[in-house]
Amino acid sequence: MRRSVEIVSIEGNRAIVRDFYHAGTFWIAAIPLNGVEAILGQAYNFSTVRKRKKDGQVEVVRDKRGNPKPRFSFINHVQSRFKLKDGFKVQLFPSDDISQKPAAEIDDFVYSVEAVGRPGDLFDFRNGLLGNLMCAHRFLSIEEVVFERVVILGYYVRESPPLRLSDDEKQKILLRSLQRSDRAGLTEPYYLYRPCGTNNCTSNPFQIVDQSVKYTWRQWLGSLIYRLPLNPRVYLRVRGLDSDPSYFHLLRDEFGTLIGSPETKARKRAVVRAEIQKRRKAKNHDATA
Repeated sequence: MRRSVEIVSIEGNRAIVRDFYHAGTFWIAAIPLNGVEAILGQAYNFSTVRKRKKDGQVEVVRDKRGNPKPRFSFINHVQSRFKLKDGFKVQLFPSDDISQKPAAEIDDFVYSVEAVGRPGDLFDFRNGLLGNLMCAHRFLSIEEVVFERVVILGYYVRESPPLRLSDDEKQKILLRSLQRSDRAGLTEPYYLYRPCGTNNCTSNPFQIVDQSVKYTWRQWLGSLIYRLPLNPRVYLRVRGLDSDPSYFHLLRDEFGTLIGSPETKARKRAVVRAEIQKRRKAKNHDATA
């Protein structure tokens, strides 16, 4: 269920792309390139939660804000969030005929580079370093991010304040992100790290930003740091793009109503049931093979 987008056409300030993901479905999307109000950096840690023994019991270790501390703080996923201005919408269509009324409209979405492989292939350091997985440059609605990362996986998605960018730079970053996704398709190996040729969730969005923003010489030196997902906020700070280093925001706090809605809970149950059935079929197949 992870695909890069395919650009159908770019007409003036509008891009038409295939495979934009929203509400569990891939859509044809008409995206206004000149409508970006803000771009924000997002990151989450996907290592297990740190635990300790206290008074004979095991408890979760929490930070000063009360959030669980990850076991390995340097294992982060990085992605870009685009918020559109009032009056601008991404229009979603079920087919190539975009002359009809759109089936849905959204104004908040994410660009995320993720490792994908064959069924059973898992993301780990070995596969990430050896290039055994491929890159999917996904575009998906913020609602899908909340469902996938917060509701299903339970991650704590952290977010930066709006990056310090001009309107021209915002438009360039959006366009280049779409072009990067289209160019990559599902043909490029995912490389967690290489001295030359790193191709991961962090290197791609930061390279796009660096191609689009004018830096001072100090910020240019800072822009040489991007290959590993160690501390994305520091990467923004050395580029002069973090408008408020003290800012801290969690996606689960912003979308509490969506997370707790009956519709979301019902969808989660359906996803969990489908995953259980899938594993049972795989187990039965292995037993009879």
